[in-house]
Amino acid sequence: MAYALITIAVLIGVLLVLRLRLRLEFSSERRLLFLGLGRTGPEFDFRTRRGVLRLFGRELRQFRLGHSISIVETIKTRLETMESDETKPEKTKPKQRTRSLRDIAAIVPECLRALGRYLIGLLQTAIVEQAEAEIEAGFEQPHLTGQLFGYYQAVLGAVPSLGRMQYVPVWSGRAFSGSANLKVAWPIYRLFWQTTLLLTRLPVIKIVKLAIGSKEGAKDG
Repeated sequence: MAYALITIAVLIGVLLVLRLRLRLEFSSERRLLFLGLGRTGPEFDFRTRRGVLRLFGRELRQFRLGHSISIVETIKTRLETMESDETKPEKTKPKQRTRSLRDIAAIVPECLRALGRYLIGLLQTAIVEQAEAEIEAGFEQPHLTGQLFGYYQAVLGAVPSLGRMQYVPVWSGRAFSGSANLKVAWPIYRLFWQTTLLLTRLPVIKIVKLAIGSKEGAKDG
């Protein structure tokens, strides 16, 4: 029994020190997106519309992108199902559960604050393994290009590590071209901690009550 507990503890420890890695490569020749643990996970090539499932960096299998059922077909199937249900004999339906819009609106600010702090925590705990970019872009209105260049300078001053991400403004008109390589990682233990903080900040009990709803005709309290 002791050996089993030690093995489980070691496995949990190994899992917590692993990194959730996001890798993005964008250029005129490549448009790749990878998301996985370490070097294991799916890699999507949006230029060739193919994907690769990798295991420890090695290709395990390939798959094609864009073969999921379209939204239009899903809606059509749903409408046909509703029409067939209407032709059936009506049965006594149980009382529907309702959710008060006032109660939903009351918890929205608290949820937004919690999610905002969660996103900020993720940005603060992210490990930038590689950040290289060279982008040339501009708008039809030169003042918008100037505003974007000003934002770039402000972010660069706040985060000097982004010095390898260069933005070249194009003042002559609308334009966009460039390349980018970005690798960002989050240790699992940091993600676990940030998620725990999110759950403590969210009004979980109120959310559960809203998800369950109240029966029509029932009175609160």
